[in-house]
Amino acid sequence: MAATVLTSCGGAGGSAVAEGGIGGTGVSMGRVTQVGSVYVNGIQYNTDTATFTVDGVANPTLSDISVGMVVRVTGSSDPTAGTGVADTVEYDSLLTGPVDCAFDPIDCPNQLSAMGQTVNINADTVYEDNTGGSRPLIEDLVIGDVIEVSGFTDGETGILATRIEVETSGQNKVTGIVMPVDTTSFMIERLTINLLGTTLSLPSAGSYVEVTGNNPPNPTTLEFTPSSIEILGSGDGTVADDGEEVEIEGQITVGFDGGTNRFSLNSQIVEVLPGTEFEPGSLTSSDLTAGRIIEVEGVMNGTILLAEEIEIEASASEKSEIAGQLGVGNVDLAASTVTLLDQVIQIDNATILENDLGGSSTFALADLISSDYLEATVYDNNGVLTASKLERETLPREALNESFVSERFLSLASKLP
Repeated sequence: MAATVLTSCGGAGGSAVAEGGIGGTGVSMGRVTQVGSVYVNGIQYNTDTATFTVDGVANPTLSDISVGMVVRVTGSSDPTAGTGVADTVEYDSLLTGPVDCAFDPIDCPNQLSAMGQTVNINADTVYEDNTGGSRPLIEDLVIGDVIEVSGFTDGETGILATRIEVETSGQNKVTGIVMPVDTTSFMIERLTINLLGTTLSLPSAGSYVEVTGNNPPNPTTLEFTPSSIEILGSGDGTVADDGEEVEIEGQITVGFDGGTNRFSLNSQIVEVLPGTEFEPGSLTSSDLTAGRIIEVEGVMNGTILLAEEIEIEASASEKSEIAGQLGVGNVDLAASTVTLLDQVIQIDNATILENDLGGSSTFALADLISSDYLEATVYDNNGVLTASKLERETLPREALNESFVSERFLSLASKLP
């Protein structure tokens, strides 16, 4: 097949190593990379006896959990085996509501805004159209489309979307940090929540809240009248209780401060200790810069997460894309690899397996057939070409008899053994 150049989207995400897991019993928070059981932070959690909660509603099932959702799992795990047993699985979307800016080159280039919240996307963002195919691509979204967003956020500066679903309808919802305006209103990013005419009380400044309402915001003023306001957790954004073991994946929102040895991951403050281990081992606390996607394992000390291990995931500049038809004999189930354009690509528990052919949101390597068209976002993992995301796609019209590889991939491949 002829090879031509496709410009890479880049994007942060995926996992720098296949290992993960809190060990013993604790809390694990991160995006779902595969389902069948639930794969979070490199661990395949058995969910046979787990209880599920989705957007505050108890008794859903595993079928209500999709790839890309950021979930909270309580249970036990064995990091060496990469397996665990989930006691509970909880999912809460960050927002549901109408798009108010869609890839406008001036106002919101390379991003969306919905419910007054900035929604950033990258190469690992999972996208699903539940409207019957009217918005097959994320760039097809227009103002007024209703979307549900899951991702990483500090509640103040926007969302890095790990999953976006287009819906036909849904209760309007937004989560974030309260910024009071006056005695009857407050803001979450650019959305003004007006309490006039309601019986709701103004939450205190800095509270982390979930706000819902029956009617969408005014599209011009972005003013929203809520029907309910709920303080989330302790209200300060901490992810677990004092003494609990935690593993959390997220985006650094405030970079490392050498004076305090701390940084902010989503809305959780993390402290780097003298014995904190880094993966890859060549990285240090100076690499904990705003925007990086990382996983932190540690123990809660009050409201501070004391980091025992920090895995820094591949950055946008360290990733590239490769795509093409799979071909015959190019899946090795024993080694968990696929071969595209003669390049062997490692698949692990942290690889996002996204199915865009309809039906399930994910797939297994055993499901692949030779005619499948795959798009892989890849990075160099200690000399092994590894996929942070592998998409099973409909063969694009322009890809007939061709395969695509990004310029960045050509540069990456030249450095691999």
